[in-house]
Amino acid sequence: MIVASVAGTVIEWYDFTLYGLAAALVFAPAYFPGAGSVGGTLAALGTFAVGLGARPLGGLVFAHFGDRVGRKPMLLLTLLTMGASTTLIGLLPSAAVIGAWAPALLVLLRLVQGAGAGAEFAGAITMVTESASSDRRALSSSYPGAAIYVGTGGATILFALLSGLDHDDFMAWGWRLPFLASALVVAVAAYMRLQVAETDAFQEAEQEETARRAPVVEALRTHRRAVLCGLGLFSFIIPWAYAMQVYVLSYVTGTLGVDEDSALVALMVAELLAIPSIIGFGRLADRIGRKPVLLFGAVCGFLLPVPMFWLIDSRSPWLIGVAMTLGICISQGATSGPSGALLAEIFSTRVRWSGIAVSREIPAAVVGGTIPLVATALEAWSSGRPWFVALYLMALSLLGGVCVLMLPETLKRPLGQAGETESLAVSDALAP
Repeated sequence: MIVASVAGTVIEWYDFTLYGLAAALVFAPAYFPGAGSVGGTLAALGTFAVGLGARPLGGLVFAHFGDRVGRKPMLLLTLLTMGASTTLIGLLPSAAVIGAWAPALLVLLRLVQGAGAGAEFAGAITMVTESASSDRRALSSSYPGAAIYVGTGGATILFALLSGLDHDDFMAWGWRLPFLASALVVAVAAYMRLQVAETDAFQEAEQEETARRAPVVEALRTHRRAVLCGLGLFSFIIPWAYAMQVYVLSYVTGTLGVDEDSALVALMVAELLAIPSIIGFGRLADRIGRKPVLLFGAVCGFLLPVPMFWLIDSRSPWLIGVAMTLGICISQGATSGPSGALLAEIFSTRVRWSGIAVSREIPAAVVGGTIPLVATALEAWSSGRPWFVALYLMALSLLGGVCVLMLPETLKRPLGQAGETESLAVSDALAP
């Protein structure tokens, strides 16, 4: 169960990281050649935001049916949707070949990719937490979080290797190879997902006919505080990930003029180190609680931005690597496993996928997807300096910390039962 769920998360973030890297390094000259240097970069990063804008809609639709007809079929469909759109991006001709159709089709495929990815992580968290014992739930939910960096690390490694090609070859066809490779990886992951059974929790809910309602609406009605705090929590977690993977890479290579290979290697090392960090913090959250670990991540997210950009502005590949490692390993390591377990334990079975998807995907679109664009604009506004970006990350971290304080501690709490009444669902979300 865990392996099949994690495989889809690897694909989700492999695809999204490929797109982010290509948006930072390739798409401006390939698909927006007439927009100029800054305009082309903003347009390329804007298409990155478009994909995250599609995530809430796709996430809510897939989660709705995932809570009604089952986790397994909808997770298989999300996987195929993501894989098909990513492969087609790798085949898309440039603007020099098909003119204005190129950016238009790029945006369309990005929308489809975002819609498919919108429910993937929430669905994976739902499956693994419903299959785990209460004393290993944060650890189990950390595996999809760690899988994020298997996907991002794999994508970054491929891009770093291919960027060693002759520049013209890389821009013409080298960058397309990782996108085309997605088709093979999706085929393997789809086979794995076909072998898993539906979760016992969902089967029980279906037998009691509580999985047949409108789960998204019910989650908003009966778990309002949990949803609002989840929105604030992920408004801190997700922007940090995209700021490090997309904006910082663009800032280092574009504004600071650091060699692309050095920047990609630094990012790759940080992403690979995030894997044991996420699993370690997940194990810790099963021992001392979800809230202490999440609060540690929020406090570090508030304190880290200014010294992080000092290190980055040194232009030293080693210090840039240290900054990226701290930014990713702490902000994501301390939050991925505990946040998934916390929300899974708050939302009842009949609305679990929908509740997690609402909490996660709306911030992913509104705050996460826009942060490369917003950060680039803030940098331009401050004459190429990153300090307003640092203040923005600090404010989001503060918001996340406040929302963690307002959520209950759920360590050792059993998952909500299928027959749980609405009044119990509300009191569960509001429990001190």
